[in-house]
Amino acid sequence: MEGLEQWKKQAEQLSSRVLQQCKEQAEQLSSRAHEYLQQVPPVQIYVAVAMLLLTSLFLLSGRLFKRQKANTILLTGLSGSGKTVLFYQLQDGSSHQGTVTSMEPNEGTFVLHSEKSKNGKVKPVHLVDVPGHSHLRPKLDEFLPQTAGIVFVVDSLEFLPNCRSASE
Repeated sequence: MEGLEQWKKQAEQLSSRVLQQCKEQAEQLSSRAHEYLQQVPPVQIYVAVAMLLLTSLFLLSGRLFKRQKANTILLTGLSGSGKTVLFYQLQDGSSHQGTVTSMEPNEGTFVLHSEKSKNGKVKPVHLVDVPGHSHLRPKLDEFLPQTAGIVFVVDSLEFLPNCRSASE
């Protein structure tokens, strides 16, 4: 028991010394800052405070009026490259064999396993499969403004014969 009492006493003495040293350093820094501010013209201080306030106001207003991030992903590519098959695999896990031809965009909103927000809530992803036929490519322009990302699907067996179409 005596050792414990002695240890407590030493800990209290040490903490009071450390606290006293911190207090002395804070007083020294405070006096230095006061001396420095006495040397600086008041106009400079006013300008600095105004800039600080304007910057804070700008950052806060940007955060308040910040629009929601888009969560739309476009699947695009040449006709027959496997976009619709990929879409269905991501949507419900089904595996389609052969070619699935679509003449209208396929849209779906679902949750990917890796999509979670900062606070742990699940964020759904809006996935759009845009047909690759050359006559239907203008439909791509309808979805681009709200798009967060584009996945360009390429069939490696069909790429070289259709290289010109892919570059368009």
